[in-house]
Amino acid sequence: MAIDHNNITYEKIMTPLRDKLRTEFKGALPIYFDSKDKEINSKSLRIYPASQTFLRKKKRSYLNSYDIEMHYVINTYKSNEKALDEMYKDVTRIETVLHKNSNGGAIPYFYAGMPTIEHNINTDIPNKMVSKITVPVIYEEVHDKFVRFITSNDKFFVTSSGSFYIVKN
Repeated sequence: MAIDHNNITYEKIMTPLRDKLRTEFKGALPIYFDSKDKEINSKSLRIYPASQTFLRKKKRSYLNSYDIEMHYVINTYKSNEKALDEMYKDVTRIETVLHKNSNGGAIPYFYAGMPTIEHNINTDIPNKMVSKITVPVIYEEVHDKFVRFITSNDKFFVTSSGSFYIVKN
């Protein structure tokens, strides 16, 4: 598969992150990918990519920085102290999961720093409290060694190192 921003963002970064969070919350917090907030249960977590920045090319890899944003949404009135406590508790759990999985581990990327968290951000949706969590992620995409083809007849290719490749339809 070719190196593609969407392949890396969704398959290599967001999906493992979602899976880790689903395991942590044991299904009690619906987690989804979308560009817009959805009306799901009494609380939910939306994950989406905010930005991608190329950092540098290494000999056999590319190093990129990604900002992944999450909206923790809880359906409640602004004055509900119990819901506010639940929001802070859940957001702290999310931050703990991110901290435990920084600098490697089973996930093939690492968090470039602690997430930034904004509580009670303004939304046009009534009766919702939203916390915005921005997670900086560094990911190194290792690519295969590319060789130059010196001759071909549409079925057989010979590389500059003398290796033969046969292409079948």
